[in-house]
Amino acid sequence: MNPERRRPASCAPAQLRTGDVLLLRHRNELARLYAWLGDSDYDHAVLVGRAGCLIELCADGVVEPALAERLADPDLSAAEARRPQQAGGEAAQDTDRIAVLAHALSLRKPAHAGDPLRALGVLAALRERDWPAQPGLRRVLYEALRRVAETGAEAMTASEFVYRCLAENPVHARDRSVWRLPPVPSRMRPCPDLDEAALWARIEPWLSAARRRGWAEAKAEADIGEAAFAVALAQARARLGLIATGAGLLAAGPRVANPKWLRLRELELSPSLPALGALLAG
Repeated sequence: MNPERRRPASCAPAQLRTGDVLLLRHRNELARLYAWLGDSDYDHAVLVGRAGCLIELCADGVVEPALAERLADPDLSAAEARRPQQAGGEAAQDTDRIAVLAHALSLRKPAHAGDPLRALGVLAALRERDWPAQPGLRRVLYEALRRVAETGAEAMTASEFVYRCLAENPVHARDRSVWRLPPVPSRMRPCPDLDEAALWARIEPWLSAARRRGWAEAKAEADIGEAAFAVALAQARARLGLIATGAGLLAAGPRVANPKWLRLRELELSPSLPALGALLAG
């Protein structure tokens, strides 16, 4: 079966309900790299909250921005709404939606803040195919992998946050909330042509103080060798528990959903999150 989806029809903000999911695509270089590494058409996911607000994991933790303000962001190029379903295909009930909201708000702790550089490193650690040859881009990925190896497991990605809110809140009974995350085949898309200086400017604030420097200085450094890159990759994967299965990083067949390993693509293609419509088509 072809896992690609057709472009959804338009959707008005008034149609959204608490607990719905928005898949977002942005125009900046880091977002483009997220989408490519994650084999997705999108780079970020948020939940619909209460009274015209969203619930979003960002660098400062879990916040509640206004939906209208988020949709007006000039950096946003596309927004698609998804409506969660139960295992039998039924729409989520009000009690489920309240539970999603409550669980999302319970994660408003500094320890659960997002980290853009670490999120990039998680996607890089999951990648099993060829790596970009551009030295500047490899340096960015190297720094992202180091970030994963050096940070604690309490940090989350946006995909992990959304999944936990939907699938792990205490109200959902086991027989009613079986989230289906089918194995996703690789799309084999070429790496996008990225502005490396603009990409570095996005990740530089997240480097450790000892490694923080401008793009000109970073570009002038010696290229990251294969051995150093392999060590950073192995350390990041070990931190995430991705080498526990032995020689293969990820099994070819279906694997148990681990929130720490979740890519946006797996949410995007989940039968548990059918498309509701596009609020913003880019």
